[in-house]
Amino acid sequence: MPTQFIQKMNKTESGFHLLMTLSIADGNLHAEESSVIFNFIENNYNEEIDIIKEQAFLRALPQEELHNHFLETAAQFYKISTYEERNKLIEFAMKVVMADDEMQSTENVFINELFDAWDLA
Repeated sequence: MPTQFIQKMNKTESGFHLLMTLSIADGNLHAEESSVIFNFIENNYNEEIDIIKEQAFLRALPQEELHNHFLETAAQFYKISTYEERNKLIEFAMKVVMADDEMQSTENVFINELFDAWDLA
């Protein structure tokens, strides 16, 4: 069940969390991935977001809680987005995980779960 924090996320915040979680799923934060995420968020969402606060939250999130946070955030994004918005985000998510030219097994698991959670398979 999503926490109250996650239930209050708007599309910009939840999209940012999903993409950044995918970016750090392999245990590393790559500058290439962060750069493309920032550009996507800036170009596709206009809701309020405090990037510094959101990044600090994600950095402080214990690695063992990353997966659950991802699933809860995916459920929130699903509730507040359209089918087209979900397709656009997942298409871009594939670019995020491939920004370093390889998909790690953990990134693959997260992407597959996103497809399943949003019934996009």
